[in-house]
Amino acid sequence: MVSIVGSGLIKIDRYYEFSETDLVIEAYKNLILKVKEMPSSIDALILASTYSDTLSKNLMLAFKLSNKLGIKTSISFRVENGDNGGSAVLAAYSLIKSGIANSVLLIGVDKFSDYPSKYVNDVISYNLGNEYQYQVGLTPHAHAALLMKRYMKKFSKDYDYFTKWPLKMHENAVENPYAYLRFKVDKKVIMDSQIVAEPLRLFDVAARADGASVVLITSDELSRKFTDTTVRIENIVSSNLPLDLASVRINSVRDVAKKLTAKMSSNDIYEIHDSYSILATLELESLGLAKDGNGLDNLDNVNVNLGGGLKARGYPGSAAAIYQLAELYLHLIGEHPRGKIDAERGFLLSTDDLGNSSHLVALMR
Repeated sequence: MVSIVGSGLIKIDRYYEFSETDLVIEAYKNLILKVKEMPSSIDALILASTYSDTLSKNLMLAFKLSNKLGIKTSISFRVENGDNGGSAVLAAYSLIKSGIANSVLLIGVDKFSDYPSKYVNDVISYNLGNEYQYQVGLTPHAHAALLMKRYMKKFSKDYDYFTKWPLKMHENAVENPYAYLRFKVDKKVIMDSQIVAEPLRLFDVAARADGASVVLITSDELSRKFTDTTVRIENIVSSNLPLDLASVRINSVRDVAKKLTAKMSSNDIYEIHDSYSILATLELESLGLAKDGNGLDNLDNVNVNLGGGLKARGYPGSAAAIYQLAELYLHLIGEHPRGKIDAERGFLLSTDDLGNSSHLVALMR
């Protein structure tokens, strides 16, 4: 089996004066404080970072980080799959599951604050089809707006329905010291916020900011060397299926939900990739946590995105998945600053911005 034995996070924020390396060093320091001992040699270092080359002109960052952190490792590489940091989680899990490595330091970092939103949105649009989408000026925001319109028409919903998600996420973020937007909002603020792409408004869009998170993953045999409180990664299932705008379906999420053998219930803890309110709605439905057309009707009875999600914890690119993994780990061992949640299982759903690629991770304490 594969076990998580420690994590280190920093608050997601705008760190104008720090580089990606600076942020990772701070997160790594927090990890060192949590484990019994930190070896100088780790079998592999896996980095989730989507935009370090385009926004920071920084290649071979995994190698550079291993040297900066003073970690001796024979394997180091960066995983880029859009904003889907779950691909890096899968790589770390696979290395240990296969026996290639017994210990993996999983790092997530991305940084957006050094550039204006117009430029950042242009770079994010590189995730779209280069020939027929990006080149004609489409953005992920526009796709999400079309998806929301289709949903509203299909299920006879008005915009008021979608305010439930940012209301809940901001409420959850208040108690999370790692969150970027730690404040509550009311419905009027959401309804009156700026239109991004009609009907999509500012509070429907996850807040991109800078962040770094690290998670130490080992084989079961090695885990007790680092901690007495481990969480097992039971399984990871993956899917690549394009978003279906016409039918209002996130096919890849429905596919991973079918593939997962572990049974999900309302007593478990969930971290989902809420890049947009409409994506959160469809993901909850696709996972079977709500009926189609009613994704946001039962939020008080599901332990979902307890730290505020990408919406309010913040959205540090593909590092978001490493934050999700780290916070699920802290919840399951009862050490999250937000308070103890009585749950033995956790599930992490990592996707790209529009749900074309998905990884579903099952955790058990």
